[in-house]
Amino acid sequence: MFLYLYVLAAAIAVFGMIVVFRSTMDNMLTEPEKFPQHLNRFFTKFSILEILPIAMIVLGFIFPPSEQLDMSDALIPIVIIALLMIIHIFYIFSQRSPAGNVEKELKQRIQPFIFMAMALGNAVPIIAIVFILLIVS
Repeated sequence: MFLYLYVLAAAIAVFGMIVVFRSTMDNMLTEPEKFPQHLNRFFTKFSILEILPIAMIVLGFIFPPSEQLDMSDALIPIVIIALLMIIHIFYIFSQRSPAGNVEKELKQRIQPFIFMAMALGNAVPIIAIVFILLIVS
């Protein structure tokens, strides 16, 4: 049951990132002239969003479980986190089509933003998997 703390941290990070990404993408498409301000707000919201998941991961590592865990205990949490990562990647890539209907200059700005959001959104789930493997071994 202890390992599901990491699953919860990954879920908060992934779904929070989806919400922040969607709102930022909508703002970028409606007001492309304010792109730098939208990007700045995105990083601010992302930083605030990541405080709770990172704190959960650190607390989970500081206070390890009292019972010995083996790899069979970690299998389901790792699979759930991997599914969260797949959902996040699928959602981010599915948002490329609204960006396809804009002018070329804005599209060139949005494409790196999409890849950056994908990498940032999957950072906490990857860290959660690594910490689960550290606790289990």
